[in-house]
Amino acid sequence: MILRGLIVILSLAGLADALYFTFAYYGRVKNARWVPEVLCAREGSSCLAVVRTAYGSVFGAPNSLVGILYYVLLIGWAAGGQGMGLEFPLGMHSFLITFKDLLLAASAVTVALGFYLVFALRRILHADCPLCYAAHAINLALLALLIVVR
Repeated sequence: MILRGLIVILSLAGLADALYFTFAYYGRVKNARWVPEVLCAREGSSCLAVVRTAYGSVFGAPNSLVGILYYVLLIGWAAGGQGMGLEFPLGMHSFLITFKDLLLAASAVTVALGFYLVFALRRILHADCPLCYAAHAINLALLALLIVVR
């Protein structure tokens, strides 16, 4: 139960980060006084510039918009605790794919994409983005927790 609580807390932090970047992507973050300047809140900062590059929308939609869906699903699963799944027959046997299995796969893809995006951030864009790093660290921690939690 404690691990699921950690998943909810980390997912809420990731959700806040994803919401910030979604607002930034759509041009709704300009001189945001409510966000400390060290966290990229000013127009022209590296973080706001990053979301406007091709790397800000790898799947055709803003990465942060996909992230919002990902974090909401994680929160729902961790808070609900239901073991939903789909059973697939395979010859004389069948196998079950649970919602947690799907979240685990999505989390692994998210972390792999995160490594690529950090590489692009540092080596291609030559930018520094603390909120980007925070999001990728959260995703890595969530993957580890999903591996451990039953």
